[in-house]
Amino acid sequence: MKKFLTMSALGALVLAALLAPSALGDANPVVHSATGAGHQDDVDAATGEVFNRTFSFSVVQYADGTAQGNAQIASRKFQLDNRDLLIHMRIDCLLVLPDGKTARLSGVVTQTSYPDPEVPVGEVHRFSVQDNGEPGAGVDKFSGVPPNPLNRDCDDADFGAPEPGRVAPTRTVNRGNIQVR
Repeated sequence: MKKFLTMSALGALVLAALLAPSALGDANPVVHSATGAGHQDDVDAATGEVFNRTFSFSVVQYADGTAQGNAQIASRKFQLDNRDLLIHMRIDCLLVLPDGKTARLSGVVTQTSYPDPEVPVGEVHRFSVQDNGEPGAGVDKFSGVPPNPLNRDCDDADFGAPEPGRVAPTRTVNRGNIQVR
């Protein structure tokens, strides 16, 4: 009986050690996150043409300030040989603004559907989002992803330079949801 109890206790300790969260995870917890997916119908100011943009992103920021995530944006406004421009980014910067509902994101473009001089692979790009409540459709906002000649990261004081209006979250999400936490 004593051997059975000893073995049971030992087994329980091993099981507890396997199931307990690691010390690494506890030392650097997630402090902010931004996630979203959706569609935007937008109007080209120059031509009046209505076009659709589809986006998805997910990023977390850890207590040490590092961030990790991905974003994918498809714009039907920009095409080459009937292919929509599709951008994939590895997000490495997340800044949640003091309002708690607006976030700035930036990262490196890792892939595009075709070579485009305004979004070359390897260049830092940025965008911003705004979570205006549930449900997100009709109230949440997403910015454009403009050229970034000055390589601005999300935590740069002049994040929007040289054209701040292009990275402001001003475009309403028609279908989808954004969450900033």
